[in-house]
Amino acid sequence: MKMRSSAFTLIELLVVIAIIAILAAILFPVFATAREKARQTTCSSNLKQLGLAMVQYAQDYDECPPNGVSRTNAVTGWAGEIYPYVKSKAAFVCPDDLTTGPSVSYVYNRDTQNENGSITVGTNGWGSYPLAKYGSVAKTVLLAEITGSGGYDVSDANPADSASDFYPATGQAGHSPDGYGGVGANYDPFSPQSAASNTSNISCNQSGANVTPVCANANFTIKYATGYPSNFPTSFSTAILFSGATGRHSGGANYLMADGHVKWFIGTQVSAGSNNASAGACTTTGATASNTGCSQPGSSVTWSIY
Repeated sequence: MKMRSSAFTLIELLVVIAIIAILAAILFPVFATAREKARQTTCSSNLKQLGLAMVQYAQDYDECPPNGVSRTNAVTGWAGEIYPYVKSKAAFVCPDDLTTGPSVSYVYNRDTQNENGSITVGTNGWGSYPLAKYGSVAKTVLLAEITGSGGYDVSDANPADSASDFYPATGQAGHSPDGYGGVGANYDPFSPQSAASNTSNISCNQSGANVTPVCANANFTIKYATGYPSNFPTSFSTAILFSGATGRHSGGANYLMADGHVKWFIGTQVSAGSNNASAGACTTTGATASNTGCSQPGSSVTWSIY
């Protein structure tokens, strides 16, 4: 009796290979999405830790969030200020941020800074607005995502060390960046570290609607990783301000609100701000108020504190 061969035929092997290929094509994007979701969750957890540090700092300083180690009109150096409450450099870094070396993946809201002199915190008469001044702490951005801010150590409190976040570079103390969310008279987001070799280009004309920034040599490294905000003037040079039209986490980005909670938004759900000195202030670029003054239709949260 003739025995039947147990070997696979070529057709059977090709069918098995085709099935494996189809399954791989289906599953690989799922795995990639799952990995990205894990990175997004880690980033959110980091922001939550920084938010708790912000709350503790405010409790120690009359309900005022950090205002930069130099007490000037910039909030650069905020990361070094809250580091003693965090005690972990890893909490300042998003796993999706590809910046090399010591870095900070988040930018502080410069609208929190008092620039009208009514609150005299520090030696230069500058300070941060107390939380009681905010229109809505739950709807005001405190930290957002960036990329390209590196080369300094948030745990180093030595002001004489250029690698320290307390180092007074180019007249501003600290390196960790601040910004207005995409709208501002100066380069935004800004840190002295980003312009250390381009000090003549710090002032880029970006104020007002439909104005193209004028920068002689915009070699700044720091960019928002949030996607374009709801009121972003499209005539601005997007390559200077943003890493892309959408955020780095599945098209959106994580944000820390002033009350300490963290939430994911796409760019158009967030309105960029400006330093509004009163609840009714509003700029031509659409700086918004959380629950008073002017508003931007479609925005869930804002960089403006009013």
